[in-house]
Amino acid sequence: MRRRPAGRRRAVVVDLDGTLVAGDAFGAFLLRRWRRSPPRLVAALALAPLLLLDRRAELLVVATATVGTTQAALRRSWGEHAVRHARAGVITETLDRVGEHRAAGDRVVVATACAEPLARLVLDALGLADVELVATAYEHRRWRTPRAAAIRGGAKVEALRRAGIELPVEHAYSDSLRDLPLLLAARTPHLVRPRRRDLPRWRRRLGDVEVLGDR
Repeated sequence: MRRRPAGRRRAVVVDLDGTLVAGDAFGAFLLRRWRRSPPRLVAALALAPLLLLDRRAELLVVATATVGTTQAALRRSWGEHAVRHARAGVITETLDRVGEHRAAGDRVVVATACAEPLARLVLDALGLADVELVATAYEHRRWRTPRAAAIRGGAKVEALRRAGIELPVEHAYSDSLRDLPLLLAARTPHLVRPRRRDLPRWRRRLGDVEVLGDR
């Protein structure tokens, strides 16, 4: 991509999980914590059935992985996980495309349901420390459930609007059907390593969309 003249920059929105890095960064972090602590794992399994009754129980399950942890210790744990996760799962097709957009002068924004502190550390590990981030606001509370309201689906689009990003954006990249509202809010949507069985549904809604990579 050639660099564009100065003026209003085109907005490019990129998902994180499954798009820039393989897998779910926050989910992988929780699994790692549970595997290292049998009591935490037992607590998580005991609370998991509540998720079928009330999605608000999600934060109770998350708390089993972090309760009793100081903010400083959690930050260190996030940092170690972010480096490991980024190195193991970087999706080069998307990272290269982000580099092209940045070189062209586009405004690149990563929008993700991942907790903002962890998402920022993953971007740092990918060499994208200066890229804008719109993520789930997350407040760790040592002896209580954390506070968070995940930005998924249409909520991600609303979060972008609140961050001052004018819609429709020029380009949007994602792997997930949950991000259909985001891709519909882009002049040019792009799919990253989508499941083959989902392609007919994607194309019914998005038309002849570009596909990056192969799962």
